[in-house]
Amino acid sequence: MVECRGRRVLFRAEEKVLPNGHRMIVDQVIFPNAVAVLPVIGKDVVLIRQYRPVIDKYILEAPAGVIDKGENPEEAARRELKEETGYRATQLIPVGSGYVSPGYSTEKLYLFLAPDPEPGESSPEPHEIIRLVKIPLDEALKMIERGEIEDAKTILLLLAAKVRLGI
Repeated sequence: MVECRGRRVLFRAEEKVLPNGHRMIVDQVIFPNAVAVLPVIGKDVVLIRQYRPVIDKYILEAPAGVIDKGENPEEAARRELKEETGYRATQLIPVGSGYVSPGYSTEKLYLFLAPDPEPGESSPEPHEIIRLVKIPLDEALKMIERGEIEDAKTILLLLAAKVRLGI
């Protein structure tokens, strides 16, 4: 087995025996579970324009982050929303959860909608370079089609907002 630890992830490569008896080296990224939450105000959504050093560019995305030890997904969603946008969720609607990339990562992502949150002051972490972007949901959906929104969790949340909230 080979392991390498980063700031937040553990990479592990180890031999495993599959249910069919085949042996193979499995590469795993052990990553904490996470949340993403989309604030919805009337017919508008609030996204963040955040610099992502891994891909070396700014992208539009829903507020998101890892679930801290001792938190449940809803608590983490409320915390991340407040930290990254300043908004306080008055209601959270669970949309679903799933594995981000089960071919190599253990990360499970929990998705929420936050209709009509209350504004407040944000408190992003020092490494987070964030600007809020409030846009009509219909425009955000067009931005997906034009390739201007590239983040998968955000695409899922925007589509869920259209379906679940009917706007």
